[in-house]
Amino acid sequence: MKKIYLILSVFAIVFTACETDFDVNAKWEEVTVVYGLLDAGDEKKTQKIKINKAFLGKMDALQMAQYADSVNFIPNNLDVNIYRIKNGNIIDSIVLDTTIIIKDSLASNGIDPGIFSIDNNIIYTFENDNFLNSNSEYELVIKNKVSGKVVTSTTNIISGFKFDMPSSYQFGFVSNFTEGTPSATEFSSSIVEWGNSNDNGKIYQLDLVINYSENQVAKQLIYAQPLVYEQDPKVIIKGESFFNFLSTELTKDDTKVRYFNGIDLVMTVGSEDLDTYIKVNQPITGIVQERPQFTNIHNGIGLFSSRFTKISYNLPLTQKSTSFLKSIDGLDRNFQ
Repeated sequence: MKKIYLILSVFAIVFTACETDFDVNAKWEEVTVVYGLLDAGDEKKTQKIKINKAFLGKMDALQMAQYADSVNFIPNNLDVNIYRIKNGNIIDSIVLDTTIIIKDSLASNGIDPGIFSIDNNIIYTFENDNFLNSNSEYELVIKNKVSGKVVTSTTNIISGFKFDMPSSYQFGFVSNFTEGTPSATEFSSSIVEWGNSNDNGKIYQLDLVINYSENQVAKQLIYAQPLVYEQDPKVIIKGESFFNFLSTELTKDDTKVRYFNGIDLVMTVGSEDLDTYIKVNQPITGIVQERPQFTNIHNGIGLFSSRFTKISYNLPLTQKSTSFLKSIDGLDRNFQ
Protein backbone atom coordinates (compact mmCIF):
# COMPACT_ATOMS: atom_id res chain seq x y z
CA MET A 1 0.00 0.00 0.00
CA LYS A 2 2.85 2.34 0.76
CA LYS A 3 4.25 1.85 -2.76
CA ILE A 4 0.87 2.54 -4.36
CA TYR A 5 0.45 5.66 -2.23
CA LEU A 6 3.90 6.89 -3.25
CA ILE A 7 3.19 6.42 -6.99
CA LEU A 8 -0.13 8.24 -6.69
CA SER A 9 1.59 11.11 -4.89
CA VAL A 10 4.16 11.46 -7.67
CA PHE A 11 1.45 11.53 -10.37
CA ALA A 12 -0.47 14.13 -8.39
CA ILE A 13 2.60 16.39 -8.22
CA VAL A 14 3.35 15.99 -11.96
CA PHE A 15 -0.18 16.72 -13.10
CA THR A 16 -0.48 19.66 -10.74
CA ALA A 17 2.74 21.12 -12.17
CA CYS A 18 1.50 20.63 -15.74
CA GLU A 19 -1.64 22.64 -14.99
CA THR A 20 0.37 25.69 -13.87
CA ASP A 21 0.26 28.49 -16.48
CA PHE A 22 3.66 29.91 -17.39
CA ASP A 23 3.81 33.04 -19.53
CA VAL A 24 7.16 33.37 -21.30
CA ASN A 25 6.28 36.90 -22.41
CA ALA A 26 7.39 39.65 -20.09
CA LYS A 27 5.21 42.72 -19.57
CA TRP A 28 5.06 44.71 -22.81
CA GLU A 29 7.37 47.67 -23.01
CA GLU A 30 7.58 50.27 -25.76
CA VAL A 31 10.90 49.82 -27.58
CA THR A 32 11.71 52.20 -30.42
CA VAL A 33 14.02 50.94 -33.16
CA VAL A 34 15.77 53.58 -35.28
CA TYR A 35 17.98 53.27 -38.36
CA GLY A 36 19.11 56.37 -40.23
CA LEU A 37 22.22 57.66 -41.98
CA LEU A 38 22.34 61.35 -42.87
CA ASP A 39 24.06 61.81 -46.23
CA ALA A 40 25.34 65.27 -47.22
CA GLY A 41 26.48 64.08 -50.67
CA ASP A 42 25.24 65.95 -53.74
CA GLU A 43 23.43 62.83 -54.96
CA LYS A 44 21.43 62.30 -51.75
CA LYS A 45 18.87 65.09 -51.44
CA THR A 46 16.15 62.99 -49.83
CA GLN A 47 17.14 61.77 -46.37
CA LYS A 48 15.42 58.66 -44.99
CA ILE A 49 15.09 57.38 -41.43
CA LYS A 50 13.34 54.15 -40.48
CA ILE A 51 11.48 54.20 -37.15
CA ASN A 52 9.84 50.99 -35.96
CA LYS A 53 8.81 49.38 -32.72
CA ALA A 54 9.86 46.03 -31.31
CA PHE A 55 6.97 43.63 -30.82
CA LEU A 56 6.13 40.83 -28.40
CA GLY A 57 3.14 38.50 -28.32
CA LYS A 58 1.87 34.95 -28.01
CA MET A 59 1.77 34.22 -31.76
CA ASP A 60 4.65 32.98 -33.87
CA ALA A 61 7.05 35.88 -34.54
CA LEU A 62 6.90 35.28 -38.31
CA GLN A 63 3.12 35.58 -38.17
CA MET A 64 3.15 38.73 -36.06
CA ALA A 65 5.64 40.31 -38.48
CA GLN A 66 2.95 40.17 -41.17
CA TYR A 67 0.83 42.75 -39.33
CA ALA A 68 1.81 46.35 -40.04
CA ASP A 69 0.79 47.57 -36.58
CA SER A 70 3.22 45.09 -35.00
CA VAL A 71 6.22 46.95 -36.40
CA ASN A 72 5.00 50.47 -37.25
CA PHE A 73 3.93 53.34 -35.04
CA ILE A 74 0.83 55.26 -36.05
CA PRO A 75 2.42 58.29 -37.80
CA ASN A 76 0.09 60.80 -36.13
CA ASN A 77 1.32 59.56 -32.75
CA LEU A 78 4.93 60.59 -33.39
CA ASP A 79 6.64 63.95 -33.63
CA VAL A 80 9.97 63.46 -35.45
CA ASN A 81 12.39 66.38 -35.64
CA ILE A 82 16.06 66.91 -36.39
CA TYR A 83 17.83 69.89 -34.81
CA ARG A 84 20.99 71.48 -36.16
CA ILE A 85 23.24 72.46 -33.25
CA LYS A 86 26.29 74.69 -33.40
CA ASN A 87 28.35 75.77 -30.39
CA GLY A 88 25.73 74.24 -28.13
CA ASN A 89 22.86 76.26 -29.63
CA ILE A 90 20.00 75.15 -31.89
CA ILE A 91 20.30 77.17 -35.09
CA ASP A 92 17.87 75.29 -37.32
CA SER A 93 15.39 72.42 -37.26
CA ILE A 94 13.33 70.36 -39.63
CA VAL A 95 10.17 68.25 -39.25
CA LEU A 96 10.24 64.85 -40.95
CA ASP A 97 7.40 63.73 -43.20
CA THR A 98 6.17 60.16 -43.70
CA THR A 99 6.50 58.22 -46.94
CA ILE A 100 5.02 54.82 -47.70
CA ILE A 101 7.27 52.27 -49.42
CA ILE A 102 5.32 49.68 -51.41
CA LYS A 103 7.09 46.36 -50.92
CA ASP A 104 4.83 44.66 -53.48
CA SER A 105 6.84 46.45 -56.16
CA LEU A 106 10.00 44.78 -54.89
CA ALA A 107 8.56 41.32 -55.45
CA SER A 108 7.36 42.26 -58.94
CA ASN A 109 10.95 43.25 -59.77
CA GLY A 110 12.35 39.96 -58.52
CA ILE A 111 13.57 41.36 -55.17
CA ASP A 112 12.77 39.50 -51.96
CA PRO A 113 10.59 41.88 -49.89
CA GLY A 114 11.47 40.04 -46.66
CA ILE A 115 9.31 38.57 -43.91
CA PHE A 116 7.69 41.76 -42.61
CA SER A 117 4.34 43.21 -43.56
CA ILE A 118 4.05 44.65 -47.07
CA ASP A 119 1.44 47.18 -45.89
CA ASN A 120 2.19 50.69 -44.63
CA ASN A 121 5.97 50.44 -44.61
CA ILE A 122 6.64 53.88 -43.25
CA ILE A 123 9.83 55.87 -43.81
CA TYR A 124 10.42 59.32 -42.28
CA THR A 125 12.02 61.72 -44.75
CA PHE A 126 13.17 65.28 -45.36
CA GLU A 127 14.83 67.13 -48.22
CA ASN A 128 18.39 68.33 -47.69
CA ASP A 129 18.27 71.92 -48.90
CA ASN A 130 21.53 73.12 -47.34
CA PHE A 131 20.39 71.79 -43.96
CA LEU A 132 23.32 69.37 -43.50
CA ASN A 133 26.61 71.11 -42.73
CA SER A 134 29.90 69.68 -41.51
CA ASN A 135 30.30 72.43 -38.91
CA SER A 136 27.22 71.33 -36.99
CA GLU A 137 25.93 68.48 -34.87
CA TYR A 138 22.52 66.95 -35.54
CA GLU A 139 20.10 65.67 -32.93
CA LEU A 140 17.20 63.39 -33.79
CA VAL A 141 14.26 63.71 -31.40
CA ILE A 142 11.30 61.32 -31.57
CA LYS A 143 8.40 62.03 -29.22
CA ASN A 144 5.47 59.66 -28.81
CA LYS A 145 2.53 61.96 -28.17
CA VAL A 146 0.48 59.11 -26.66
CA SER A 147 2.98 57.52 -24.28
CA GLY A 148 5.14 60.61 -23.74
CA LYS A 149 8.31 58.65 -24.42
CA VAL A 150 11.17 60.63 -25.98
CA VAL A 151 13.93 58.95 -28.03
CA THR A 152 17.06 60.89 -29.03
CA SER A 153 20.41 60.49 -30.76
CA THR A 154 23.11 62.78 -32.15
CA THR A 155 25.62 62.59 -34.97
CA ASN A 156 28.15 64.69 -36.84
CA ILE A 157 28.19 64.97 -40.63
CA ILE A 158 30.74 63.63 -43.12
CA SER A 159 31.40 66.01 -45.99
CA GLY A 160 33.96 67.23 -48.47
CA PHE A 161 35.07 63.95 -50.06
CA LYS A 162 36.93 64.09 -53.37
CA PHE A 163 38.86 61.67 -55.58
CA ASP A 164 42.49 62.42 -56.42
CA MET A 165 42.36 61.28 -60.06
CA PRO A 166 42.27 63.90 -62.84
CA SER A 167 39.13 64.45 -64.90
CA SER A 168 40.84 62.73 -67.84
CA TYR A 169 41.33 59.50 -65.86
CA GLN A 170 40.93 56.21 -67.76
CA PHE A 171 40.74 52.68 -66.37
CA GLY A 172 43.72 50.70 -67.65
CA PHE A 173 43.10 46.99 -67.10
CA VAL A 174 45.18 45.62 -70.00
CA SER A 175 48.80 46.56 -70.73
CA ASN A 176 49.36 44.25 -73.72
CA PHE A 177 46.84 42.74 -76.14
CA THR A 178 47.09 41.65 -79.77
CA GLU A 179 44.29 40.16 -81.85
CA GLY A 180 44.99 36.52 -82.69
CA THR A 181 47.46 35.93 -79.85
CA PRO A 182 45.38 35.82 -76.65
CA SER A 183 48.16 33.96 -74.79
CA ALA A 184 50.29 37.11 -74.97
CA THR A 185 47.71 39.20 -73.08
CA GLU A 186 49.05 41.02 -70.04
CA PHE A 187 46.72 42.55 -67.49
CA SER A 188 47.36 45.65 -65.41
CA SER A 189 45.75 47.34 -62.42
CA SER A 190 44.07 50.68 -61.90
CA ILE A 191 44.35 52.63 -58.65
CA VAL A 192 41.63 54.87 -57.24
CA GLU A 193 43.02 57.25 -54.61
CA TRP A 194 41.64 59.92 -52.27
CA GLY A 195 44.55 60.76 -49.97
CA ASN A 196 44.04 64.50 -50.47
CA SER A 197 40.38 64.39 -49.49
CA ASN A 198 39.48 66.55 -46.49
CA ASP A 199 36.57 64.39 -45.29
CA ASN A 200 36.34 63.00 -41.76
CA GLY A 201 35.37 59.46 -42.71
CA LYS A 202 36.38 56.20 -41.04
CA ILE A 203 35.49 53.55 -43.65
CA TYR A 204 35.19 53.67 -47.45
CA GLN A 205 33.16 51.51 -49.82
CA LEU A 206 33.91 51.87 -53.54
CA ASP A 207 31.57 50.51 -56.21
CA LEU A 208 32.27 50.46 -59.93
CA VAL A 209 28.98 50.85 -61.77
CA ILE A 210 29.53 49.47 -65.26
CA ASN A 211 27.12 51.05 -67.74
CA TYR A 212 26.36 49.20 -70.95
CA SER A 213 23.51 48.52 -73.34
CA GLU A 214 22.24 45.14 -74.45
CA ASN A 215 20.12 45.08 -77.59
CA GLN A 216 19.55 48.83 -77.12
CA VAL A 217 18.38 48.41 -73.50
CA ALA A 218 20.42 50.33 -70.90
CA LYS A 219 21.83 48.12 -68.15
CA GLN A 220 24.27 48.25 -65.24
CA LEU A 221 26.54 45.92 -63.31
CA ILE A 222 27.95 46.82 -59.89
CA TYR A 223 31.47 45.63 -59.16
CA ALA A 224 31.78 46.15 -55.39
CA GLN A 225 35.21 46.53 -53.79
CA PRO A 226 36.18 45.52 -50.23
CA LEU A 227 35.88 48.02 -47.40
CA VAL A 228 38.90 50.28 -46.96
CA TYR A 229 39.90 52.16 -43.81
CA GLU A 230 41.15 55.71 -43.39
CA GLN A 231 44.76 54.59 -42.92
CA ASP A 232 45.07 53.37 -46.53
CA PRO A 233 43.13 55.74 -48.82
CA LYS A 234 43.25 53.81 -52.10
CA VAL A 235 41.72 50.85 -53.91
CA ILE A 236 43.70 48.72 -56.35
CA ILE A 237 41.49 47.14 -59.02
CA LYS A 238 43.14 44.26 -60.85
CA GLY A 239 42.37 44.03 -64.54
CA GLU A 240 42.12 40.24 -64.65
CA SER A 241 39.64 40.26 -61.76
CA PHE A 242 37.61 43.00 -63.47
CA PHE A 243 37.23 41.01 -66.69
CA ASN A 244 36.58 37.77 -64.79
CA PHE A 245 33.69 39.58 -63.11
CA LEU A 246 32.27 40.62 -66.49
CA SER A 247 32.76 37.13 -67.89
CA THR A 248 30.81 35.63 -65.00
CA GLU A 249 27.99 38.18 -65.00
CA LEU A 250 27.44 38.32 -68.78
CA THR A 251 26.37 35.27 -70.74
CA LYS A 252 28.06 34.39 -74.01
CA ASP A 253 25.23 34.95 -76.49
CA ASP A 254 25.75 36.29 -80.02
CA THR A 255 22.10 37.39 -80.20
CA LYS A 256 22.87 40.01 -77.55
CA VAL A 257 24.65 43.03 -79.00
CA ARG A 258 26.37 45.04 -76.29
CA TYR A 259 27.96 48.50 -76.10
CA PHE A 260 30.13 49.79 -73.26
CA ASN A 261 29.05 53.24 -72.01
CA GLY A 262 31.51 54.04 -69.23
CA ILE A 263 32.10 53.41 -65.54
CA ASP A 264 30.65 55.43 -62.66
CA LEU A 265 32.74 55.55 -59.49
CA VAL A 266 30.48 55.52 -56.43
CA MET A 267 32.23 56.15 -53.12
CA THR A 268 30.33 55.82 -49.85
CA VAL A 269 32.19 57.19 -46.83
CA GLY A 270 31.09 55.94 -43.40
CA SER A 271 31.40 57.37 -39.89
CA GLU A 272 33.08 55.77 -36.88
CA ASP A 273 29.72 54.74 -35.41
CA LEU A 274 28.76 53.09 -38.69
CA ASP A 275 32.09 51.25 -38.73
CA THR A 276 31.48 49.97 -35.19
CA TYR A 277 27.94 48.89 -36.06
CA ILE A 278 29.15 46.94 -39.11
CA LYS A 279 31.88 45.20 -37.12
CA VAL A 280 29.51 44.22 -34.31
CA ASN A 281 27.03 42.71 -36.77
CA GLN A 282 29.51 40.71 -38.83
CA PRO A 283 28.95 36.91 -38.89
CA ILE A 284 30.31 35.14 -35.82
CA THR A 285 33.06 32.68 -36.78
CA GLY A 286 34.64 31.84 -33.44
CA ILE A 287 33.74 29.41 -30.65
CA VAL A 288 32.16 32.12 -28.50
CA GLN A 289 28.74 32.83 -30.00
CA GLU A 290 27.72 35.80 -27.87
CA ARG A 291 27.34 38.97 -29.92
CA PRO A 292 28.04 42.34 -28.26
CA GLN A 293 25.38 44.98 -28.64
CA PHE A 294 25.93 48.43 -30.10
CA THR A 295 23.42 51.26 -30.24
CA ASN A 296 23.73 55.03 -30.09
CA ILE A 297 19.99 55.60 -29.58
CA HIS A 298 19.01 56.97 -26.15
CA ASN A 299 15.78 55.36 -24.89
CA GLY A 300 15.73 53.00 -27.90
CA ILE A 301 17.95 50.79 -30.04
CA GLY A 302 19.51 51.08 -33.49
CA LEU A 303 21.83 53.49 -35.27
CA PHE A 304 21.65 57.17 -36.15
CA SER A 305 24.84 58.24 -37.89
CA SER A 306 26.17 59.64 -41.18
CA ARG A 307 27.74 58.78 -44.49
CA PHE A 308 28.71 60.68 -47.62
CA THR A 309 28.13 59.59 -51.21
CA LYS A 310 30.30 60.89 -54.05
CA ILE A 311 29.90 59.86 -57.70
CA SER A 312 32.20 60.43 -60.68
CA TYR A 313 30.39 59.65 -63.92
CA ASN A 314 31.29 58.02 -67.24
CA LEU A 315 34.97 57.21 -66.83
CA PRO A 316 36.29 55.39 -69.94
CA LEU A 317 38.61 52.45 -70.50
CA THR A 318 42.02 52.79 -72.13
CA GLN A 319 42.32 51.78 -75.78
CA LYS A 320 43.93 48.40 -75.05
CA SER A 321 41.32 47.63 -72.40
CA THR A 322 38.57 48.52 -74.88
CA SER A 323 40.12 46.29 -77.53
CA PHE A 324 40.21 43.35 -75.10
CA LEU A 325 36.58 44.04 -74.11
CA LYS A 326 35.41 43.86 -77.74
CA SER A 327 37.53 41.01 -79.04
CA ILE A 328 36.57 37.33 -79.31
CA ASP A 329 40.18 36.72 -78.23
CA GLY A 330 39.50 38.83 -75.14
CA LEU A 331 36.30 39.01 -73.12
CA ASP A 332 34.23 37.51 -75.96
CA ARG A 333 30.85 38.86 -74.88
CA ASN A 334 29.85 40.50 -78.17
CA PHE A 335 30.70 44.09 -77.26
CA GLN A 336 30.78 46.32 -80.32
